[in-house]
Amino acid sequence: MKIFGNFGKREALIYIIVTLWITMGIFAAMKASSLSDLAVYFGALTAYAATYIWAESKRPSSKTGIMRKGPHSRREMMIYVVVLLWAIAGFASMYYARDLKELSVYFASLTGFVASWIAGEKFKPEDEVNQNIKK
Repeated sequence: MKIFGNFGKREALIYIIVTLWITMGIFAAMKASSLSDLAVYFGALTAYAATYIWAESKRPSSKTGIMRKGPHSRREMMIYVVVLLWAIAGFASMYYARDLKELSVYFASLTGFVASWIAGEKFKPEDEVNQNIKK
């Protein structure tokens, strides 16, 4: 659709997360999962998304966004891999009636690793690091 092609990278991420918020909220209601536990689970994703938005604001990538054809930046691919894994884990947790708060803590424990890499891409992109190593 043409409308999706006009989204910026940060805007696209927010729309995707809000869509997941609505979808997972409906699924949680259908599975009788706690919406307050789901809110905590969404909180575990906040640091990832916020770090990506900050990094993309400070040093925008020159590559295309997820809604467009072409090469994507490493940090953009990383955030979408994290969001996908996060969504799969959340849906599975609700489907199998597992504790979303425990999953939130488990997922948040990865935040420092991934968020620091995303933030590092703002200061010194992996492409530059790799070029320096080859020299």
